Amino acid sequence: MSEIGVVITFVVVLFGGVLAYSFFSTSFGYEEDENKNYIPDRLERMFGKEIKKKENKNPKKK
Repeated sequence: MSEIGVVITFVVVLFGGVLAYSFFSTSFGYEEDENKNYIPDRLERMFGKEIKKKENKNPKKK
């Protein structure tokens, strides 16, 4: 059972590292993030996601 614990710990650390890299690299300006989702645009292009800015779904009426 200790192998399962090691695998779960490794997966959590791996995902945590990727999320931390994404957050800090976009926050400090090392990577570009056009749509402000804390995932660098370079990684989105690598995984084939189309990059576009988020649109306001509820625009304010005058």
